[in-house]
Amino acid sequence: MRWLVCIVWLITLPLLAQERGAPYAHHLQLGVLQGSDELGTRISPTLSSLHGVQFHSNHLVGFTLGLDVYPQVAIIPFGMGWRGTLNPEKKTTWMGGFDLGFGSMILEERIVTEWNQHSWFEGGLTVHPSIGFRVKNKGRTAWSFLLGYKQQSANYYVGQPLPGNTGTLPNQSDASGWSSLRTDRIRYRNLSFSVGLLFL
Repeated sequence: MRWLVCIVWLITLPLLAQERGAPYAHHLQLGVLQGSDELGTRISPTLSSLHGVQFHSNHLVGFTLGLDVYPQVAIIPFGMGWRGTLNPEKKTTWMGGFDLGFGSMILEERIVTEWNQHSWFEGGLTVHPSIGFRVKNKGRTAWSFLLGYKQQSANYYVGQPLPGNTGTLPNQSDASGWSSLRTDRIRYRNLSFSVGLLFL
């Protein structure tokens, strides 16, 4: 249900902004996330899109949706985002950003073995501050070059339901329905670099 609401909001936002006379803006970013894990240094691709309203010449606020592809999992972060520019009238100016939301694991399937052992991922909080600069193009577009820090939380569960629980699985926060349940808390800490295109 939440995905349906997000998709509808994403599609109708430009129309709502135009009807109310508020300037709709879009910020599309492509970049990389650099971090480390037990296997060493990793570099992961990242894609994000912010759809919002430029309610002030210095500030843009809207809804964010993205895709982060790690070696083990793919995370879809969504939430709210802010972009700010110091001197928007200049061709080149300082720019900052801040995204706050939730990282969904909807692309990751639950694995069930022949012994009825279940393993699955669940997402968590995503925080992403960034800073850099913006370069205006001709018309109402501009390039952005941002360096930031992106942190994402996730949980990995491996559990064996009690005999007889073949239908709806017990809640992972209630150990009484499981004969065994292990939770690994994962935190992805990344240095991010992105190149983006702003449509203002």
